[in-house]
Amino acid sequence: GVVAVTGRFGRGDPVAILGPDRARLGQGLSRYTAAEAGRIRGIRTGEIESVLGYPGRAALIHRDDMAL
Repeated sequence: GVVAVTGRFGRGDPVAILGPDRARLGQGLSRYTAAEAGRIRGIRTGEIESVLGYPGRAALIHRDDMAL
C-alpha cells in the first residue's frame, strides 16, 4: 500500500513509484490528486468514502496505467 505521498499532482498525472529505499520502481497515472492521496494513504479501500466523502477507486495507480 501507499506509505507516503510527496509533490503536487492531479488525477491522471504521471507519478513515480518508489520502493522502501526510495529507488524508482516505475511510474503510473494517478487516480487521485496529491491532496486526496495524502489523506487516504495507509487506509483500507472500504474506508476511502468516509475520509474523502465519496466512494474511491480501489487503487491509487491501476495496473493497466503502470509501467515497471
